[in-house]
Formats: sequence, structure tokens, C-alpha cells
Amino acid sequence: MNIKPYLDFYQKEKKLSKPQIIKFSACALILNFAYQYLLIDPMAIRLGVGGMDTAFSNSDTITIFSALILAPVLEELLVRGYMSGKHIHFWFFFILPIIGALVFMNFWWLMIGIGLVFLIWALSENKKNPDQTYISSGLFYSTYIFTALFFAILHIENIETDSIFQKISFCMISLTPGALLFGWIRYQGGLHYSIILHGLFNLITISLNELLYVS
Repeated sequence: MNIKPYLDFYQKEKKLSKPQIIKFSACALILNFAYQYLLIDPMAIRLGVGGMDTAFSNSDTITIFSALILAPVLEELLVRGYMSGKHIHFWFFFILPIIGALVFMNFWWLMIGIGLVFLIWALSENKKNPDQTYISSGLFYSTYIFTALFFAILHIENIETDSIFQKISFCMISLTPGALLFGWIRYQGGLHYSIILHGLFNLITISLNELLYVS
């Protein structure tokens, strides 16, 4: 059994240095916020979609604490904590759709649907992998993408509109880019980097909302 391709992917193909991660994160954050405030928010305002203006002035202490501390830690642990590339961690992914279905019972079909689609792909891809330690690069990157989509859907109740289509659409177009960024930083630097970046992302968002929509 030749496991060299898998070892190459997870151990030899690297990974950014700490200064590179910081530079990459800074550039990605600037692009993400430009995308959000110049495109997505004006679109939401025009369509009457709310829930995207959380700021210090219009939120209670618990909401702010959750956004800055609880959400970055818990969401990164639950959604991206298993993304080590190892089989032993990978299968924890399938707990997430169940958690999503329990938390958002009105959208249980959406959570379970995402989980089933990914499960079918994972089982199919896993058959091609002779290594029992590392998952294949294809399975890793599909995990990376599906995790970002799942992360976006977990925030569906944050979008204030009567249209389920608009709820799903704005979750996807607004949150998926940030989720992809968090996932990539988690892979490049580790879980602590994605937690810090997630918290910083939320802090900047709340601060910009305060400046643009409340002040």
C-alpha cells in the first residue's frame, strides 16, 4: 500500500508561514468586507431583507459576548475542529447535520439533506483511498466546501425575511465566503488561527455596522 500521495498532501504540501497567514487573512478580510458592504448589504436593503446590521448599540450584552467569544470558539470547534485530514477525526462531520436539525427544527430537511449528500460523496470517495490514516485530497476539499455551505445554513435564522428563498440565498451569498476563509486558515495554521480570525471578523463586522447603520 502506497500512502505517499496522502502524506505528501498533508505533510509536504504546505502550508503558509505565520507571517504569510497574517498577510493572507488581512487581504482576504478586506476583500470580504468590500464584497459584503458594497454588494450584499445594498442588495439586502433594496429587497427589504433584515438581520444583517448587528451592532453594539442594537444588541444586548449576551449577543455581543456570543458573537465575539462563544461563536468563534464553539462554531470553529464544531464545524471545523475535525478538519485535520485524518480518518479518525473526519467522521465527526456527520454529527453536524443532526445538531443542525435539532437546533433549527423547521429546517431539519435542509440539514439532513446536506448531510446525506455529503455522506454519499464521502463513502464513494473513501472507497478510492487505500490509506486508513489520511483521507484523500478530493475528500478533504469536498469537506472544505460542504462545511462552508453548512456553516452558512446554520445562520439562516439571522436573516429576517418571510421568504425562505431569500433566507437561504442571503445565507449562502453572505456567509459562504467568510466560511471558506475560516476553513482555509484552519487548514493552513490550525484551529487556534481560525478561532482568532473568526472573532476578529465578528468584531470588525459589528464595529462597521455600528459606524454605517447605527451612528
